Amino acid sequence: MKKLTLIFLLLIVTGSVFAQQYKGHKVAKGENVYRISKRYNTTVEAIYKINPTAKDGVSEGQILAIPIVNDQEYNTHVVEKGDTVYSLSKKYDVSTETIYLLNPEAEKGLNIGQVLNVGKIKQKVETPVDSSIEDGKKEVIDNLKVIPAEPKIIRFISHKVKRKETLYGISQVYNITVEDIKRNNKRLYSEQIRKKDIIRIPVYANEPLQVNPTKVNDSVYSRFSATTQYIVKPKDTRYGIARRHGITTTELERLNPGMDLNFPIGSQIIVPTSVFVSFEEAIQPGFELYEVKPKETIFRILSRTGISSDSLFKMNPYLRDGLKAGMVITIPKDTLSTGIETVKGGLINLEDNIYNYTPKKVAVMLPFCLDTLKVDAIKETGDYLKNKQSLRIALDLYSGILIAVDSAKTKGITTELTVYDTQKNNNKDYIKKLIDENNFDETDVVIGPLYQKNAETVASELKKYNTAVFSPASKKELNLYDNFFQTRPSNDMLQDKIISFVEKDSLDKNIVIIVQQGPKYEKVKEKLIAKFPEAKIAKIEEGNYVYEVRLNKVLDKNKPNWVFLESDDVAMIANVIPLLNAKAESHNVTLFTTDKNIAFDNDNIKNEHLSKLHMHYPSVDKEFDSKEVEVEEGEEEVMSTFAKKYKKEYGVDPNNWAVRGFDIAYDILLRLGTADDIYHASSYGRTTEYVENKFNYAKKELGGYYNKATYLIRFEDDLKLTVLEE
Repeated sequence: MKKLTLIFLLLIVTGSVFAQQYKGHKVAKGENVYRISKRYNTTVEAIYKINPTAKDGVSEGQILAIPIVNDQEYNTHVVEKGDTVYSLSKKYDVSTETIYLLNPEAEKGLNIGQVLNVGKIKQKVETPVDSSIEDGKKEVIDNLKVIPAEPKIIRFISHKVKRKETLYGISQVYNITVEDIKRNNKRLYSEQIRKKDIIRIPVYANEPLQVNPTKVNDSVYSRFSATTQYIVKPKDTRYGIARRHGITTTELERLNPGMDLNFPIGSQIIVPTSVFVSFEEAIQPGFELYEVKPKETIFRILSRTGISSDSLFKMNPYLRDGLKAGMVITIPKDTLSTGIETVKGGLINLEDNIYNYTPKKVAVMLPFCLDTLKVDAIKETGDYLKNKQSLRIALDLYSGILIAVDSAKTKGITTELTVYDTQKNNNKDYIKKLIDENNFDETDVVIGPLYQKNAETVASELKKYNTAVFSPASKKELNLYDNFFQTRPSNDMLQDKIISFVEKDSLDKNIVIIVQQGPKYEKVKEKLIAKFPEAKIAKIEEGNYVYEVRLNKVLDKNKPNWVFLESDDVAMIANVIPLLNAKAESHNVTLFTTDKNIAFDNDNIKNEHLSKLHMHYPSVDKEFDSKEVEVEEGEEEVMSTFAKKYKKEYGVDPNNWAVRGFDIAYDILLRLGTADDIYHASSYGRTTEYVENKFNYAKKELGGYYNKATYLIRFEDDLKLTVLEE
């Protein structure tokens, strides 16, 4: 054994003669799979193929197997503001050609947050052994001295510390020593364990983990006349093992606290001996195992699978004694659907498909600014509320969330709501402290924060718990966090919505582009010109206004004129809209904009003109006033129910932010009620809709989720608004 160990050490010192097929990589803080793939000049897909669990995210200290060809690594750089290919070539002492060769996508320009290869990492040249024998004697001897004499650790399992547990008690459960635990959790040499700490329990090669039954849960063992150890076989799953031994998956987990859910082949777990069904009897080719959900009925299972009751009972004879939550049954493979029916307009209704009634743990993180609010000075508080826009938005969002919690309760969903004040923008240190001092590891979702920088901090800090963070307001692309949900469609998505609509029917149209001067609107101008290269560009005078004579030159009397107006300058909009309105009939003018901002709502802009021009615009919400606008019967019911509840509770009609708070929170709670977790609930691939907002979450290629559900709205005659069918 020592001889083999020495050979292994020598291989490490001198390096392998042959190219390696795989290399181990220890994940560093802040790294993700994409950045690691750039370092080794491979692909994300190749890493996922070898490390399938990495699809669910990687954590600091995790070891990944990386496919390599020539044992070569590359320096990586995350693009920051002001970076250019030339500046990076100087910084890393490589040519610009090398950077372009390693990163072909850089030819299209650099984006902030983009990861680039910036040259090879120079390999350390080892000193020949024969030239430093005397100097290296001590080092070789020391290396031999540190060869561990104790059994080899083959893996670790995670143990969540329970209330009043001690290191000694935990060591007795797993039949190891306290020193074994401390050695593999170094901080425990100087710190005490706390409730809900996650500690690593070593499993040794020659001494498989033996959980002491008397230290686990006597009530679980009392159900079974005897227990035995079971060795995990290839293709074993938690559901399969539970099913074959006549227990629920919950009971299996209680019998095996800290059980590794990856089920490494050869590992040992505890199972009851009173009931055993062979693997062949448990599942035949063409069938799969399914765990029964709380309050699920046989009728619902039959509806979801499309099979007959006779077939179901034949596959699972014991079902005649009754269906219980947690029971594992056999069903035909690939027959299970979500069971959520599509309603009018391709929408799905979650209210009629709730089965998960476990209490939902939701945290709200918004800037209530309690640290600066003088509640004892009524006048000052009133003035503060009037002038502090972020606080008003936070309070409106929160008021809508409370109505959503109450509405979900009527559907049987209980919510444990915890509220945190994030105070001000870019409050990174305070938020980190807030998270450290409170319990988030069992939180299902966080709604908030309002500010983008704070949302990034929360998503980053809660990634270790896989806690989902729903941003209610952010509309810019964030860093790549797998647990981040952007509920508000981005500006680019809204632009693409209206541009795509025009593009489909632009063949016989005269496209006119009127864009405000200045760098702010250059990007959208370039985007419009690229999509409509034959479009006519109206000349804008200094000060952002248009002469009528200039407008006449770009309008066409013989074709419908579809005019894009891009501006947030009230004076410019007030100048252009009346000119277009005067030409609306003689030149058949229709108005479009990729961004209907607050400038269009200014009193100087007449809605009568927008109505006559039939202005089209993309929107995150419907922007409807339920008192004035005719809506579908189902929509009206949702609107009126919410509006009545809100007015009864607060004495005023809800504004857009209150509606948004309700829609986001109600959708989250219903999704949690119709799935095992929020990530499963976001995989439906279809759209939900409530009072003014709709949601259809899609996974970003490199992390996080975005809401791709947007509206396209048109002004009709008589100031009415219509949502256009997609």
